[in-house]
Amino acid sequence: MINLVQSVALLLLVSSVACLGGSSRRIIYDEPKSHLLQLGKISDSNISLARTFFSPAHKIAAAQLEVWMREAGMKAWTDSVGNVHGQLDGSYSDLPMLMIGSHYDTVLDAGIFDGPLGIIAGIAAIKMTVASRLTQEAEIKGISNEASWMPLDNSADIAIPPEAAVGLLKRTVHIVAFTDEEGVRFQSTFLGSRAVAGTLIKYGMLSARDKSGSSLEDVLRIEGGVADPESEVARIAISAKKVAEYVEIHMEQGPVLERRDVALGVVSAIAGQSRLWLTINGTQGHAGTVPMRGRVDSLTAAAEVINVVERRCGGGPGGDEEHAVGVIKSSEEDMLVCTVGEVRVWPGASNVIPGNSQLSIDIRSKDDHLRAAVVANVTSSIQEICTRRGVACELKRNHDAAAVMCDDGVIQGFIKAIQDSQPTMSEIRTTLNLLSTEGGTSRAEGHSVGSSEGDASCVESEKTSSKSCNIVDNGGISDQVSSETTDAAFEGEDIPVMVSGAGHDAMAMAEVTKMGMMFVRCRGGVSHSPLEHVEPLDVAAATAALHHYIMARALTA
Repeated sequence: MINLVQSVALLLLVSSVACLGGSSRRIIYDEPKSHLLQLGKISDSNISLARTFFSPAHKIAAAQLEVWMREAGMKAWTDSVGNVHGQLDGSYSDLPMLMIGSHYDTVLDAGIFDGPLGIIAGIAAIKMTVASRLTQEAEIKGISNEASWMPLDNSADIAIPPEAAVGLLKRTVHIVAFTDEEGVRFQSTFLGSRAVAGTLIKYGMLSARDKSGSSLEDVLRIEGGVADPESEVARIAISAKKVAEYVEIHMEQGPVLERRDVALGVVSAIAGQSRLWLTINGTQGHAGTVPMRGRVDSLTAAAEVINVVERRCGGGPGGDEEHAVGVIKSSEEDMLVCTVGEVRVWPGASNVIPGNSQLSIDIRSKDDHLRAAVVANVTSSIQEICTRRGVACELKRNHDAAAVMCDDGVIQGFIKAIQDSQPTMSEIRTTLNLLSTEGGTSRAEGHSVGSSEGDASCVESEKTSSKSCNIVDNGGISDQVSSETTDAAFEGEDIPVMVSGAGHDAMAMAEVTKMGMMFVRCRGGVSHSPLEHVEPLDVAAATAALHHYIMARALTA
């Protein structure tokens, strides 16, 4: 039952959200939309979005995330490596917690959704869960939801005091905004999640160095004020016994959901990956004097290798089923993809036969055995090409990461949560359509560069002793319900179960606990770009589904 503080919070909450769709729209649609815009304007560059480990913008963003976590009813803190934690304590302290996470660092010249989407949706889902539980308790206590209300300032968030939210759930819910997933500064991914998983020291990441030559250990000591980085990092680790499962929401970063016209998908696995580096040495010569049949051209050998890699993995014009990984067949579910993404040519002159060519080969699949077979097949093909062409080849295997399977219980839980969230989404869509028809306004409409929300981020810079705070217009989110968005996208039927070809913090957390992921549709499959875009209704759909997932997981003992 609720205590006095919870009763007061409930009355304030009811009066705050009684109009125009109530708490669902305010918390699930309006606030995430506004927060993504606000966070997307906290940057170290005044012309693009860039927020890397321990930069001024990184620290400002961490402080802002703490504020939002507290407003969702959680206690919040930032650890010594910059991970921002929010925790809603459950009434059963012996139950392992439900963990939610994503990252708030960015690549250079980033978009506003990759990483932050999962954090913002997670905070909003937890806030909606708290609001729902308070409403349920109100019904038990006989407090009317018909209480009078006062018009709200659209620039203000609904704030639930942390003391009012304690014990509303049986299981503790813990969200982490990971400090560094992209690895821009130290060229070493999953820094934050590996610290939480307790594997950062195991993988030697304290010795990773940035471009200035400073190690992570040095940076933690000098910039973070940590006297003993190794001991402090060890203290961040969460015991596997205390975690029931880890879940993550992320933009898809691919075109599958958009092509299927559905807002959400559930991830079955994160693909394993092999990275190879091929060096080919031929004979450099004059482009005009060496006969074609007498050439030992490193670049034409590289071109043949590139073609073979594409064909062996089922690519090429129209696909090449006959030659796809030789006699090994792959299905769409295997998510076999092969890429040559980098080519270096020496000397790189138009009148010189290339004497040296180098290229990268990236091979990924959900099936580790298939990936190993493809690597072996490609390796054999390279040897044959090099021998036949008379060039010297050296193939290095620089990286191997096994595929990580998502837990089947989490997969099924996400599918059910997406289906259960459809009435909530129907209510939000109806409310937004009414607002549009009647000329009303929804939160974050008209949000512009230099708005009060952006200025508030600059104020935070003084509190965190950061050097600067640049407000940039990055991407943006449409303010109206798209006429092209159909009900079919939210029906919850035929929910895709798919493989992630990109790495995520969930991979690091999988070393500690079972995990699962939900993907959100994005425009054109574009990511790591200012052009990346996720529709507000799709953000809301993910938030609503996660809210229902939390209710199902955290209300049971």
